[in-house]
Amino acid sequence: MAFKTKLLLSVLTMAILPELFLLNARAQSTPPQVVVTWQAYGSYIPPGYIGKALPNQRSEIVASLEVLSNGKPVDLSGQTIYWYQNETLIGGGTGKQRIIFYPFGSAPAFLTLEVQLPGYNNESLLIHDVQIPLISPKAVIEAPHPSGQLSGDPIVLQGTPYFFYTSNAGMLSYSWSVNGETSAAAENPETLQINLDPSTPSGSSLAVSLTITDTQNSMASNDSTNIVYVKQL
Repeated sequence: MAFKTKLLLSVLTMAILPELFLLNARAQSTPPQVVVTWQAYGSYIPPGYIGKALPNQRSEIVASLEVLSNGKPVDLSGQTIYWYQNETLIGGGTGKQRIIFYPFGSAPAFLTLEVQLPGYNNESLLIHDVQIPLISPKAVIEAPHPSGQLSGDPIVLQGTPYFFYTSNAGMLSYSWSVNGETSAAAENPETLQINLDPSTPSGSSLAVSLTITDTQNSMASNDSTNIVYVKQL
């Protein structure tokens, strides 16, 4: 019985050991995970916007690098790191895991941010890149009803700026027009109040246009919409 037990243990050991060696080899051969994150500064987003601030052509972009091996961060303090924008070297050095840069070219476009780690882990070159959208400023007319059919008098519309090179929307200028006629300046220029004549028939179409301008940085964007007035009975 003792002999059979020893024989069984030997067989199990011989069966399990190769699997352990194989698992260890697979763990060692798992490629590293390269993570590049970025944040745009100097790109206005309104309160309540839950998306990512996208860079305009004047924005400052801060990018960071992290390499994970088996799910754990790798110490890159002694690693040479090079950063490229659209194949042009923009910075690098030992342990250079963070870089601040400005976009090349004009929006709209995509820029390629590439990071290179030569001789990583005493092996070959490690390369990773990300695509960053470069966007023009946007003016958006916020209408209460997506169908464009509005009732009530006055009709109130809101103009919202996105991705302008400013941190203060109060520095932007707003120009409204209705059916080709420029609206008078209001106390709150981002808001348009349309006071209709009592004789305006139901079903009347109003062509509304908005231009938002950043006069300090020569940026402008416009939006337009058609509104159908439905008279309340």
